[in-house]
Amino acid sequence: MNIFSRYDRFGIIIGFVGKKSLTMIQRIIYLLLISVLLLSNGYSQIREVTSRAEAFKNYNDGSSHISDYSGSDDGVGSLFLIDLFVGMMRPMVKGIHLAQQAQLQNSPTELWRTGLELKLDGGINFSEAEFFDSQMIRGNYGLFSTQLRRFNVNDVSGAFTTIDWQVVQLNLINTERVRWLFGGGVSHEYQVDQSHFEWGTEFYASFYQNKLMPSVSYRKSGDGYPREEFSTQLEYRPFRDRSSEFAFRSGYVHQMLYDVRFDFFSMGMSFYLK
Repeated sequence: MNIFSRYDRFGIIIGFVGKKSLTMIQRIIYLLLISVLLLSNGYSQIREVTSRAEAFKNYNDGSSHISDYSGSDDGVGSLFLIDLFVGMMRPMVKGIHLAQQAQLQNSPTELWRTGLELKLDGGINFSEAEFFDSQMIRGNYGLFSTQLRRFNVNDVSGAFTTIDWQVVQLNLINTERVRWLFGGGVSHEYQVDQSHFEWGTEFYASFYQNKLMPSVSYRKSGDGYPREEFSTQLEYRPFRDRSSEFAFRSGYVHQMLYDVRFDFFSMGMSFYLK
């Protein structure tokens, strides 16, 4: 329920801004609040997301059961399937090993193939007075990466936080100018204490001597319902040397959390340690 109308909120903030005791910085802050509060429709989306997440969890807990299966195993058939599986895995493992060797053989000069990435982002949805903050760290080692991320969304009704660990990511394309990753792992919803399988993909390209890097990413967690995310970002790298890089980030983040829509304008920083 919206306690104040838009005009009430406008009058309250104008009253604060008009005080002679305020500094210029305080006046700027209050004017920014005007843009958020006037454009906000006052609807508390995070409360709705948390309610749907709890209902989803209760439904799954109530419908889960352990089914017993009894039957006679065909020993010959089982041995055949095991042998077939092992036969298929051998060339696959060998191919992965060769790909990893190829990725790492020039790593002393191709430093982007190994190292750490740290990304710090924040964003705002002016139309709903919603905010998010996100922290991500990723370790890269040739063909493989692993990524850990915290994503927190806030509005006037509270917060909804996910801890996302993409346990294994494959660098399917891994050059200095083009990079494509695909991975999977687990997403944990902190407020309702439930977890879902998550998968995602990311694509990066570099231009102008690697100073500009546009990227797009997509994530999906759960079985059709909990979360879907799309993001597009543009990085500018004013500083880089042989062992580290620093970049400013800006872009757009779209999320569907339990069929509740969030759209953010985002800004942040990236650090690359090689």
